[in-house]
Amino acid sequence: MVSPSKLFGPPINRLHCGHILHSLPDQSCTEALFWNLYRNHVSSAKYYLPVLLFPLIFNWRRQTKRRLWATVKNYLETTHFVSAINAFTIYLLCIFRRLNGRYIYLYTPFIPCYLASQLTWWAPPKVLQFYVTGVTHAAMEAVLRQLDVSLVHSRPAQTLIFMLCSLVVLRQQQAHGYSGFWFIKPARMPLDYNEWSAERRLKQALMELRTYLGIGLGLDVLNAVLRMELKKLNFKSTGFMLGYMALYKLVQCVLAGRLELRYTNLLAAFLSGGSLVLFNRKPLSFMCLAVVTAIQVLWQQLCSVDAKHNRLLADVQRIPWAKLLIPPNLAYLLHSMIFQRHVVNGLAKSFINSTCDKNVQRVYSFLNLPVETIMNTVYELPVTSFLF
Repeated sequence: MVSPSKLFGPPINRLHCGHILHSLPDQSCTEALFWNLYRNHVSSAKYYLPVLLFPLIFNWRRQTKRRLWATVKNYLETTHFVSAINAFTIYLLCIFRRLNGRYIYLYTPFIPCYLASQLTWWAPPKVLQFYVTGVTHAAMEAVLRQLDVSLVHSRPAQTLIFMLCSLVVLRQQQAHGYSGFWFIKPARMPLDYNEWSAERRLKQALMELRTYLGIGLGLDVLNAVLRMELKKLNFKSTGFMLGYMALYKLVQCVLAGRLELRYTNLLAAFLSGGSLVLFNRKPLSFMCLAVVTAIQVLWQQLCSVDAKHNRLLADVQRIPWAKLLIPPNLAYLLHSMIFQRHVVNGLAKSFINSTCDKNVQRVYSFLNLPVETIMNTVYELPVTSFLF
C-alpha cells in the first residue's frame, strides 16, 4: 500500500494512538491535549508574529493606544483559536481511534478536524475574516489541482480572472465600500485630477510607488528573517506590488483628460491586474485569493442592501458563510496534507505545520517509514491510558 495510506491497513491500522499521534511517548490522550494546547500556542505565536509587528511598524506614526490594543487583541485571539482547533483535532483523533478500534479513512483526520473547527462559531469577526480568507482560497486551489482542470495550466486564464477580481475589489475600494485586504490601495483621485499637469500626476504617482516599495521590502525582509534564510532573500512581494501599482498609476496618467475619472479608475483597476502574468511566480495561488476576496466584496455589497421588505433577501443576508466554510475547508486541507500532499500549496503547508508545532509533518514523516521500521519503533513504546 502506498505511503502514508498504509495507515488504514494491517498491522498499522491497529496501532495505539499514542504510538502515532502523541508528541511524547509516555503521554495519555488527555495529557497530550494539554501539551498540544501549550505547544500550539507557542508555535502559533511565532507564526502570527508578523500579524502584530507589520501593522505596528508601518503605521507607527498614526499609532494610538486604542489601535495598539486592537492589534494585540486580534493577534492573541487568532493565536488562541488556531491553537485550540489543532489541539482538539488530535484529541478527537484519539477518541475515534479508541471507539473504532482502528484508524478509519474518514475519521483520520477529516471528521475530527471538521468537529474541532466548530470552535470558530465563537471566534470574533476579525479572526473569522482572516481565517476564512486564508483557508478557503487554499482549499480552492487544492481542489483545482486535485481535479487537474485546464485552468491550473493556463496562465492567461488565471490572469484574466485576476484582472476581473481586481476590477471588482478596487471599484468598491475607491467608492469606500470596502476597507479589507487587497494587494494595493490607491489613493482616491481628486475631482480635478484631469486638470493636473503631467508633472504633478507623475510626482503623485511616484509618492505612492515609494510607499509600496517600502511595504514590499518590509514583507520580503520579514519573510526571510522568519524563515532564517537571509542569504536567499528575494523580492517577490516588492516586484509584484510595485508592478501592480505602477500599471494602475500609468493607466491613470495616460488616460487623464481623455475619459471621465470614474471610467479611468475602472480601466486602471482592470488593466493593472495584468501584473499577475508579469511579476508573480505563483499565479494560481494569487488568483484563488483574489476570487475569494472579490466574492467577499460582492457579498458585503449584497448585505448592505436594505432588506426590510424582502424576507428572502433578509434570510440570505443572515447566512454565516465564514462559520460554515471554515470547518470543511480546513478538514479537507489537513486531510490532503497527509494523503494528497502535492495538491496543497506551500503557504497552506507552512500555516498548518507552523501552528500545530509541526505535528502534521511528524505524523506524515513517520507514516512514510517502511512498515518494518514503524513496527520496530513502536514495539518498545508504552500503551498509555485515555485520561491520565
